[in-house]
Amino acid sequence: MDKKKIVQNQFNKQAEKFSNWSITKNIEYLQRYFEFCGMVPEDNLLDVACGSGEFSIFCAKQIKNVCGVDISEKMVELAKKGAIGNSVDNVYFKCDDIENLPFEDSSFSIVVCKSAYHHLIDYDRVFGEMIRCSKNDGRISIQDIISYEDNRVNTFFEKLEKQIDKSHNKALSKEYFDDMFYRNGIEILRTYEIEIELNFYEYVNHATQFEANLDNIDHLLDYGLNDLGISKYFTMIHDEIFFNRKVYLIIGQNLRFVQ
Repeated sequence: MDKKKIVQNQFNKQAEKFSNWSITKNIEYLQRYFEFCGMVPEDNLLDVACGSGEFSIFCAKQIKNVCGVDISEKMVELAKKGAIGNSVDNVYFKCDDIENLPFEDSSFSIVVCKSAYHHLIDYDRVFGEMIRCSKNDGRISIQDIISYEDNRVNTFFEKLEKQIDKSHNKALSKEYFDDMFYRNGIEILRTYEIEIELNFYEYVNHATQFEANLDNIDHLLDYGLNDLGISKYFTMIHDEIFFNRKVYLIIGQNLRFVQ
């Protein structure tokens, strides 16, 4: 099956679970990213791979207008319901392929892609589309998990991520994101890196699981907890297992055609 179709099918299946996940709903995280992007009331935002629309709706309450686009029909349905439930009428959601965004050139003052790059197949294609849709002096931002610096540890967590959610493709490094901005002529304004603790089984349950998945996940978890190099990334808090994951935020300005 085509990889994009796998991502689409997976998120259609797990749309409700993903939308109800505490991380998706975390207002503090939404506010932090909003502030990092430096949004102002005059901004019009394009939210690429918007999922169930939480960030789009959060921003719509504070800026001029927002458009969210996602490949999953179910996610877009939830986003539209969320907009109605929050009584915001300056946000529009569209189901489409983010490798071919259905918008005219230079349409948005800010274009973001939040927590989605590790699901993507053609990183440069999506980034090129984000640039195309941004105004000539507009901002472009990505927020996503990043790879672990230790290759052995990263290999373990990549296996685990793919068992938890088969739409996971690859966690990129912060150096990859920096380079993607540089080689596309986008001036980096600022970056930020944060380490968060994720409740392991809550994380497992944000995606659709089957018995075989759960067995494989438990086997991998046992291996990780008993490995000296990997186990340090896990902690016990009130008898629940958590693991550490770094998140990277980067924002740049599209100055390629500014005189």
